Amino acid sequence: MTADGLLLRRPRPSDAALVHRGTHDPLVREFLQAVVPHRDTAAAERWLAEVPPLLWRTGRAAYFTVEAVETVKAVEAVADPEAGPGDGELIGWAELVNIDPEGESAEVAVWLLPEHRRLRTAKAALRLVCRFGFERLGLGRIDAYAAADNMPSQLTGAAIGFRRAGYRPGAFRSSRTHRLHDAVYATLVPEDLC
Repeated sequence: MTADGLLLRRPRPSDAALVHRGTHDPLVREFLQAVVPHRDTAAAERWLAEVPPLLWRTGRAAYFTVEAVETVKAVEAVADPEAGPGDGELIGWAELVNIDPEGESAEVAVWLLPEHRRLRTAKAALRLVCRFGFERLGLGRIDAYAAADNMPSQLTGAAIGFRRAGYRPGAFRSSRTHRLHDAVYATLVPEDLC
């Protein structure tokens, strides 16, 4: 799936350097729960070969590599994990987790490498993964949790239509410092996506 100069596609073992770098990024580890830093790129490659395909097959999660592209040569790279990459630079990761087909809901998370952390890019990546959830998975609601002290994530969600739905004290533990973060809970329905 492509839009706004980004390609969202299923991850491949060749994305190991991106995943290794992202799982060692201090902000990714601080503001996302359960981020385990891969020991090296070989460990990230093994994880990419095993875990994302399994979770896709079982319908429990949908993981994506985010590429910045000028033009996309692979028409639907997201639908074919063996398809060639786009012609762009790997810039981040997006995921829909806790997919609940009966409740038609999931939880979204996106991270970008430090040099690509701009509101426009973050909005485009978040919008694209949410579009995938609504259009391809038939979700009726996507939830997001952001640390109360992570204002950029909250603003990114609000910019594409997420509405604040609650506040959860001590909702998640930092993967880096292990400190508890209070979280702002927000939700998005298809008609609010902008």
